[in-house]
Amino acid sequence: MALQFSTNKIVLAASSFVLAGLLAIAFTGGCKSGSAAYPDRLTFFLTGDSRGYLEPCGCRRDQAGGLPGRATLMRAAPAANRVILDAGNLTPGGRPYEQMKTHYLMDGMSKIGYDAVNLGKTEAGLDLNTLRQMIAQSHLPFVSANVVAKRDGAPIVETSRIVTRGRLRIGVTGVTALDPIDCGPGVDVKPPLEALSSVINTLKGSSDYIVVLAFVDESTQRQIAAHFPEVNCILGGDVPQSSNTTQDANRAFLFNVTDRGKIMGEIDLKRKGNGYYAESSRGIKIMGDQVAKDTAMLALIARYKDELRDRRYELASAEGMERISGAASTADEFVGGTACISCHHDAHKVYEASGHAHAYTTLVKKNSQYDPECLSCHTVGYGLYSGFVDAQRTPQFENIQCESCHGRGKEHINTMQAAAATGSKVHKPSTLRPVTPATCIRCHDQENSENFHYATFWPKIAH
Repeated sequence: MALQFSTNKIVLAASSFVLAGLLAIAFTGGCKSGSAAYPDRLTFFLTGDSRGYLEPCGCRRDQAGGLPGRATLMRAAPAANRVILDAGNLTPGGRPYEQMKTHYLMDGMSKIGYDAVNLGKTEAGLDLNTLRQMIAQSHLPFVSANVVAKRDGAPIVETSRIVTRGRLRIGVTGVTALDPIDCGPGVDVKPPLEALSSVINTLKGSSDYIVVLAFVDESTQRQIAAHFPEVNCILGGDVPQSSNTTQDANRAFLFNVTDRGKIMGEIDLKRKGNGYYAESSRGIKIMGDQVAKDTAMLALIARYKDELRDRRYELASAEGMERISGAASTADEFVGGTACISCHHDAHKVYEASGHAHAYTTLVKKNSQYDPECLSCHTVGYGLYSGFVDAQRTPQFENIQCESCHGRGKEHINTMQAAAATGSKVHKPSTLRPVTPATCIRCHDQENSENFHYATFWPKIAH
């Protein structure tokens, strides 16, 4: 008999029925033969590292990812044969706006019908009360073998769960890795291999096929495969780039997805004898302009935008943006571009003819004018003290203006006016920042402006 490996397949060539059966048991964890109730084929869908990403913002035509396209692609596979899994890192953080995004992401994932969701690094970085509240409100089947309460070491979610397809029992557990100093208050993360030992031992007796959702680097994934030959596949996300195909590791295969859920893994398993092998696999870039958008997910995102509108003052206050009512401030503040015209009229003419002067309008057209991630680049000072709040309270800070690039202007104006009043030609050093390529790429980054090149773009607004 020979056991042969290829990139996507494990092929068993047996000269003895008994020996073939033993190998198949080792491969599947004990899948019983002779039953048509075991599915002939399965499709694993894998997402991960979403970090609150609900949809492409629309700054580029070729942006990827988002719930509407994700749901459409997953639902194309028959429900009886698909298994939907997430490697973790759902939340972008613990701030009110970030938790709000996480809530809607989890609501969408629940509606799609995820079978198991791992707790990743960003989840373990939340404080214990916030994490527990997030889990309780999600209705998602979370698993984690090693994210625990620091005080008593008790698991925060189920350490594993069994997903069934026909008679096939798929045991799923999950791990992440995080330095203790980065864990949220009240949260601890046990070493992955240590935490998996007892969980895998339990799953051996209750599962036919074992999956580990591992938000860890590939080196740790391979250590898991080496230490636990019972594991059939390891699906992760804490990697530099997503997989194009499965990779063999001991008796398991590895597959990873990353980058805010823009790539989705699709792994087709086929039953052969008493086991399953990965017949094909691919990483699918969810292109928003090429995939039909699921209407339920579009409705969910519309509700999210409505809540952003309704809570905009609360969110602005949480960011520390607004002035204390009635208090005079001696701090440098944003003043708006109209305050610059009298001295910089030529520069203002260049600005008025540029796309920067209409940046806020583009958000209104997309109903994104309350989204903090968009506002930070399409207004003056959103997220910063004295900056843009909304079109009703701070209309003078709409669009990309002088202070978006040069910084707050109040102190600069005061200095210039004081010098003019005394007739002095000696001024304090300017508090304004010079524009450099680094200034521009804060917003013209790879995500939103892939073709940005400073030497090409600067002449369009040179002043």
